[in-house]
Amino acid sequence: MHALHRTTVSPRSLHLASDGPGSVVTWRDAASWDRFVASCAGSTVAHRWAWTEIIPDAYKHRVLPLAAVRDGALVGVLPLTVVSGPVFGTALVSMPYLDTGGVCTTDDWARSVLVCHALAEAGERGARLELRHRYVQDVGLAASLGKVTLTIPLGDGKEAVWGRVKPNRRSQVRKAQRNGLTATLAGRGAMEDFHRVMSVNMRDLGSPMHRRRYFGAVAQAFEEDARFVIVRSGGDVLAAGLMLFHAGTAILPWSSCLRAARPTGANQLLYWSVAEEALARGCDTLDLGRSSPGSGTYEAKREWGARPSQLFWYRNPGSDDPMSSHGGSRAMQTAVRAWKHLPVPVATPLGALIRGGLPQ
Repeated sequence: MHALHRTTVSPRSLHLASDGPGSVVTWRDAASWDRFVASCAGSTVAHRWAWTEIIPDAYKHRVLPLAAVRDGALVGVLPLTVVSGPVFGTALVSMPYLDTGGVCTTDDWARSVLVCHALAEAGERGARLELRHRYVQDVGLAASLGKVTLTIPLGDGKEAVWGRVKPNRRSQVRKAQRNGLTATLAGRGAMEDFHRVMSVNMRDLGSPMHRRRYFGAVAQAFEEDARFVIVRSGGDVLAAGLMLFHAGTAILPWSSCLRAARPTGANQLLYWSVAEEALARGCDTLDLGRSSPGSGTYEAKREWGARPSQLFWYRNPGSDDPMSSHGGSRAMQTAVRAWKHLPVPVATPLGALIRGGLPQ
């Protein structure tokens, strides 16, 4: 069971906050929303308006872009997605499929009133509520502490970043380069190469894969702020990732390497190419995404000089993570083992039918 962190603000104080000098509305204007997000120090890529279009397009889930307004001006935003699936029921999440989201504001009243409305929305739907944050928030809810995100500081330059990488990882990068592997960055045209590698690797992991439409919508909506990283040996694609960029941070939410290609160093070349691109763009941080402390992926990212930062996923009372409760069950373990033996042409479309209902 994940540890819980509880803040000191009570649900009653949240209710009283809703009587403050302003209102909460469903926002409609993308440009003003993104201007506010760009100006807010606590914003993340998960707060961008693009997700209000990507998620409905890929999975038909409804997104509620809630905004706190005072004197006609935005003072806080909270993008909520209603995620429904046949296995785990209904959840109200900000934001699904991503590590962060939650309330974006520096205003105490806006934070309280947005959480109050989120609780009301969840109550009306009988849904679990989950607000995903990078930092502790006074929201009066318990937080799961089961995940961290791992970030690499980039501000001291390329040589310093390379110097913090463990020698075994550096040797794998050099091995890949000596053997003629190449890494290229591209826009939407590389989506098929990326999706092919991801499909094989996710099948091998026993996990359902996002729809091709989802990744295509991400690449289209983010334009220059989305880049595919493709590692090849000759004409063969061995590893691939999808980077996003926001406010000086480069994020690697999705990446995969073919299992047979791991000895070639393809995965390590991908990571170094991601770091080089982040440095070239002047980013001060590279976020390698969430992991469970002590897991294999956690230790691998640490060997790249990444530092763990706690994630705070706040939930409404009595709401547990169904993936945690089912993840260790015998039925789930059996399903994972069976999935690993499915042919990729079967696992990929089948996974697309399941993945949207899993907010993780």
